[in-house]
Amino acid sequence: MKHEPYRNAPRALARALLAPSLILGLSLGLAACGGEESDPQPAVNAGQQVEGQWVTVDASEVDDTALFPGTVIASDQSPIASRMMGYVREINVREGESVEQGQVLLTIDQSDVDSQIRQAEAALSKARSGLSNARSNYERFKRLYEEQAVPTQQFEQMRTAFEVAQGDFQAAQAAVEQARSQVNYTRIQAPFDGMVVQRMADPGQLATPGRPLLMLMGSGDREIQVEVDDQAYARLAGGDQITIDYRQADGSPATFQGTILSLVGAADPITRTHTVKISVPTDIALTPGNFVTASVVLDQKPAVILPKTALHDRAGIEGVFVLDNEDRAHFRVVRLGQSRGDDVVVLAGIEDGERVVTRTSGHIANGVTVVQESASGGNASS
Repeated sequence: MKHEPYRNAPRALARALLAPSLILGLSLGLAACGGEESDPQPAVNAGQQVEGQWVTVDASEVDDTALFPGTVIASDQSPIASRMMGYVREINVREGESVEQGQVLLTIDQSDVDSQIRQAEAALSKARSGLSNARSNYERFKRLYEEQAVPTQQFEQMRTAFEVAQGDFQAAQAAVEQARSQVNYTRIQAPFDGMVVQRMADPGQLATPGRPLLMLMGSGDREIQVEVDDQAYARLAGGDQITIDYRQADGSPATFQGTILSLVGAADPITRTHTVKISVPTDIALTPGNFVTASVVLDQKPAVILPKTALHDRAGIEGVFVLDNEDRAHFRVVRLGQSRGDDVVVLAGIEDGERVVTRTSGHIANGVTVVQESASGGNASS
């Protein structure tokens, strides 16, 4: 028992050293829970200042828009299909090739057509022989009937047989003409001047009536075809102006106003969308196949519009710098909406009356004081 005080001495020493640490940690924890966010950086950057500009936030009603992708098409774009069934023999055009009206685009193997013609001609020959025989019998029985050498019933039978033979002969003639006309359908021609924009068949494939083989685009007006949902469709009407965004040849963004030409009321059973066609002004350099984006205003809601120069990226998080009563900057995370040229819609994170830094002449960070930029201020930076 004499040695116990020595054994417990290290524990007592540890408790003595640990107590101040616990008190310090508890004090820091309570300070951090005081209601306002604590940020050690303001203390680090305190006293630093940078010139800049800011705006006072004033939320207003902005358009709540939905974006829908669209494609530029030709108003006289037409699928080219065969009117008969047969194997594709040869295709005489390529994608991107210009064609003239009446030019042969492709041919269908006519072996089946030739067989149908031979069968029809054989049936016509048989019908011709039957008609000749029926005519001879009718004329003979007619003379006998006039001489009252045969009863009326037999004469009527011969006359009926002759009329039936005439009908059979006419039907056989029509069948030959129809079979021969099929030859014209084996040579598919261009219905108008234009360009082949898509080829959906190759030689040897079976062509069936109504199945597109080529897509031919004319040189007429251009349209934009967009698929929109029910909510957007309910807010559109023929003749409305709609905003279209696209990329110019040099890659720069551009916008124009298109007019709604038509709306399809029936929704697609698979995509549940409605087809909308929009005009393209003649001075807009868009060609069929180009990608565009249509903006449809769905509603209006309160939001803030800020210049994009006010945005800063901090470790992948976008936000803005808000000034306090002492003109010190504090980074604030915001929720962004759609871009509008050089501006952006801010949906959440800023309140009315707050001041947001829009540009600075130097580096900005938490705690830095922002003073009004002079007339010769530098460029904004982050």
